[in-house]
Amino acid sequence: MNCWKCKATLDLLEKKISFRAECPHCGVELHVCKNCCFYCVGKPNDCFIPDIEKVVDKERRNFCEEFSPLKESASSDSTSKPSRSSLGEIPKKKTFDSLFKD
Repeated sequence: MNCWKCKATLDLLEKKISFRAECPHCGVELHVCKNCCFYCVGKPNDCFIPDIEKVVDKERRNFCEEFSPLKESASSDSTSKPSRSSLGEIPKKKTFDSLFKD
């Protein structure tokens, strides 16, 4: 994963980011909306997760249980945005529609 602020690559061994985790390069908090794969400006509460508790400051640590670190794609360069590949956890429309077929 990368730091949302300084873009430094972080080699974190834990699967889950601590609520108090900080970037060793720039010192900003990591468990923040801007470092989450579900963060999306324009969605309700700027999040893909429906009915999520509102977080006012997207750059400050929060206690969201849905937080999933934003992964950097291997083919990206410094000018491209990080990949939100872990959004695969959210059911796609085709999969959703298949639940209701006879």
